[in-house]
Amino acid sequence: MASTLLANRTTAIQRRDLESARGRDRTLPVPRTRRRRAILRVVLVLTVVLAGSTGWVLRRPWLQGNLGIVDPGLVVRSAQPTTALPGWIREYHLRSILNLRGGGPSDWWYGAEVKAARDAGVAFYDLPLAATRRPGRAELLSLIDTLQSCPYPLLIHCKSGADRTGLASAIYRMVRRGVPPEEAEDSFTIEHLHVPIGGPEHLHEPLREYAAWLAEKGLSHTPERFRDWVKNDYASPDGHNDPPPLATGPRHRRSALSYR
Repeated sequence: MASTLLANRTTAIQRRDLESARGRDRTLPVPRTRRRRAILRVVLVLTVVLAGSTGWVLRRPWLQGNLGIVDPGLVVRSAQPTTALPGWIREYHLRSILNLRGGGPSDWWYGAEVKAARDAGVAFYDLPLAATRRPGRAELLSLIDTLQSCPYPLLIHCKSGADRTGLASAIYRMVRRGVPPEEAEDSFTIEHLHVPIGGPEHLHEPLREYAAWLAEKGLSHTPERFRDWVKNDYASPDGHNDPPPLATGPRHRRSALSYR
């Protein structure tokens, strides 16, 4: 009898110890391998999302020649057009091309562009600007006057379609659509690969200085007021005389290779 009671008590103690151990097992931390797998899954998901977002933002520069619409039916912008140019001329019914990159006869892409424009009867305007310095007064006046007088629809381009093209697109909106400088400045955009560091930020200066001048004078923007400000108040080492109208056709080779 005593031995039976002792056996039963031992069994009860063992059962209680087993249940206690099971309870402790429920509170044990997740093994490290599970944690690592969970972290890797999160990292993988974030990487895929980031890559997809980056690809979407940069789809124009990478896949579409940085082609974009500035004003539907009137103005498109791009990087240096190459073999796609004849197709763009037909698709967008282009009547003018504004080349802000420069170039010359020794550059295959320049000759191809001039030929494509000539063959299609499209006016070709050659106005080289620098991508990393403040534009001069004469350059801005030539740009304003050309945008006011050229036939439309118009293609604006430079080398990458990011910086100089952003400036010309902004000025088009100011002088042809009456858009104020603060709003026009959004023509500089990362979607077209504009990064205002290391020089291209100087292209913002005319717009920001004009906006500050308007605020100081308590004036609103008009296209005429902007041109007058560029001619008389914009800080630039060149003179205040009006530049001659920009002629159509390629420039002389001596000045064609200044900007790439």
